Amino acid sequence: MPGERRRKPIKIGVRRSGGPPPGYRWTVEIVSQSFEEAMSFLNEEQYQHLAQQVRELALQDDPTHSQTIDIRPIEDFHEIRDKGGILQRINCRVFYFVRKESKTIVVIGTIKKENNGPTPMGDKIRMRRRMRQYLESFE
Repeated sequence: MPGERRRKPIKIGVRRSGGPPPGYRWTVEIVSQSFEEAMSFLNEEQYQHLAQQVRELALQDDPTHSQTIDIRPIEDFHEIRDKGGILQRINCRVFYFVRKESKTIVVIGTIKKENNGPTPMGDKIRMRRRMRQYLESFE
């Protein structure tokens, strides 16, 4: 209908309380653009490696901090930083934010980082926009 907001397609990664005991503490939602971005430069095994890191965050009390995953805050969202191993020479960033009220981790983007130094401003702007669009779908 005209004027009606349509929610962007979202993939459910894991559901809170699902999975092996004691179950995930957080639901993981993946914005469709994030999946498409990741698959444009990752193979299936590399994607599964990063998906496993996100599932590990869903087991934590606080998915913005981890003893085993390299996470950094950026503005109102966070990035998982990974390079090497199964990723080989790919320097990958997975962007997400946390909705504490619904116990949801929302994956909003993935990039193959080409530069050394901070996350490029264009990528930050795109992730900020996706986060805003996602949140507006609940208004």
